Amino acid sequence: MRGDRRGLKITQGVDRREAMRWPVSIAVAVKESRFCFQDVRLVEISRLGCRLETGFLLELGMETVLRLPGFKPLPAKVVWSNRAAAGLQFLAPLHPGVVTHIISLPTPEQQASYRPLSEPG
Repeated sequence: MRGDRRGLKITQGVDRREAMRWPVSIAVAVKESRFCFQDVRLVEISRLGCRLETGFLLELGMETVLRLPGFKPLPAKVVWSNRAAAGLQFLAPLHPGVVTHIISLPTPEQQASYRPLSEPG
């Protein structure tokens, strides 16, 4: 890491997150209000949190729930949000095996290329 002439460390461009982040592309649902879930896209995940493409604002600091296919709902807190995306921090860190499973799920593009093993007959 470089320093400036006063000896201060320059951290611009340095990622200071506590956990490795992984790119994904999964359709999920997030609890937007007390009774309403909205469909969104999970685009990045780590053991500690995730980034969603939302298309709407989530209230900063609100506790929410993330629904991933095949998993129990994951409680989380909104740590940042804008009209395009939001960052969530999981209330309990995910097990590394859960993250490994999630990042290995097929993308919508991969699913679209699937063909049946045999023709119906």
